Amino acid sequence: MNVPCNMQPTTKSDVYTFGVVLFELFTGRPAILRDPEPTGVTRWARQHMARGNIEGVVDPRMHGDYDVDSVWKAAEIALKCTEQASTQRPAMTDVVAQLQECLELEEGRTGGYENTSFYTGSGSGSSSNDPNLGYNAYASDGQSIDVS
Repeated sequence: MNVPCNMQPTTKSDVYTFGVVLFELFTGRPAILRDPEPTGVTRWARQHMARGNIEGVVDPRMHGDYDVDSVWKAAEIALKCTEQASTQRPAMTDVVAQLQECLELEEGRTGGYENTSFYTGSGSGSSSNDPNLGYNAYASDGQSIDVS
């Protein structure tokens, strides 16, 4: 997609970018795939999803350890975020609410956070409302990774 240099980012372009990142997260693939020819992960995922093939879209390293309904919902959110017409993209508050529903589906499957192997939270135990705080990801081995 060619974007003129004088265009400024908007909340709707941020939503589009978030949709691409969401696709990258659950597919385990980069934004641009290079086999056999360069194509975007959004186009690749749309093609697979159009055939009803969510298992072919999800990162194989997940080994099927996910709620299929949750993944479909996350994929549909990513699709909405990456609509060509910016007016068709949801507001970020709607995206967050829908992702919360995905999380609830996963929590229902796993019994909550304590059984998951990855948790994100505020870095120093201070209020997560402070925009100056980074976020840490905690892998199952307890190692902290700054993801700010």
